[in-house]
Amino acid sequence: METRRLEAFVALVDAGGFRQAADELFITQPALSQQIARLEKDVGVQLIDRTTRPITTTEAGREFYFRCRNVLDSMREISQLLEDAREAHFGRVRIGVVPAMLFASPARAIRSFQSHFPEAEVLVRSLATSTLIEELEQGSVDVAVLLTRPDLKDVSAVDLFSEDYMVCLPSGHPLEAYDEVSFGQLRGERLIQGPRAANPMGFDSVVAACMNAGFSPRSVNAYGSYLDHAGLVSAGMGVSFAPESFEAIQPNGVVYRKLVKPRASMTASVSWYPRRLDSVGRAFVEHCIAECTSGG
Repeated sequence: METRRLEAFVALVDAGGFRQAADELFITQPALSQQIARLEKDVGVQLIDRTTRPITTTEAGREFYFRCRNVLDSMREISQLLEDAREAHFGRVRIGVVPAMLFASPARAIRSFQSHFPEAEVLVRSLATSTLIEELEQGSVDVAVLLTRPDLKDVSAVDLFSEDYMVCLPSGHPLEAYDEVSFGQLRGERLIQGPRAANPMGFDSVVAACMNAGFSPRSVNAYGSYLDHAGLVSAGMGVSFAPESFEAIQPNGVVYRKLVKPRASMTASVSWYPRRLDSVGRAFVEHCIAECTSGG
């Protein structure tokens, strides 16, 4: 049974006559009459009493009319649901974010995406880089915002932005008196950094800057986020580094100073498996790239 015949039947009952219904459906009266006759043949009962003016339904036709309205309403809801899914209004995207990016433009991109697509379910997890790469590979997250490009087969990745590093000093440190600190002034300091695997480009950038300043860094490997490292700085374990976006965050016991001569930087990226993303996931990736690369 074709839904267009159900639509024709409902239109006929609502209009009360073949001519009016045919005009509303933009078909001829004979064509409408033929569709109603085929519908009656399909269901095996007479639905329309053609002897009355305006036409009326039979007892079976009256019940069938209400059922048809329910079916057609459900079909319209399904069509709208599919259209919303195609336009990323409905669905789910699971986003993994390294902790450092929760204070930068990717976090703002997530917030603005939710305001643009309020019907989409957005799930966010904050994970260490190595764990996040594993979860992306295993399919536990759909999109990953990282401080590196994962070396995974079939993964797509786009650089979002770069930020210069600042140095995080314990309050009262002699270098606090300077507005800018050069890498040469960090000679002899214990440098708190995460493992290279957590942020290869950022780690190498710091090491290269130290070498360019004429010394080999005395590093203290520490797991955790930039905030965790700041906590270690406050405890007197050394000095650490953080992207410029962290300047708005001022934990007790530490101060940030701009790093110069040379500068060191980190690069954020968004990564995903194209074949795994649905319309919502694709919409988020496009939105994140647009927001972050434009400085949004």
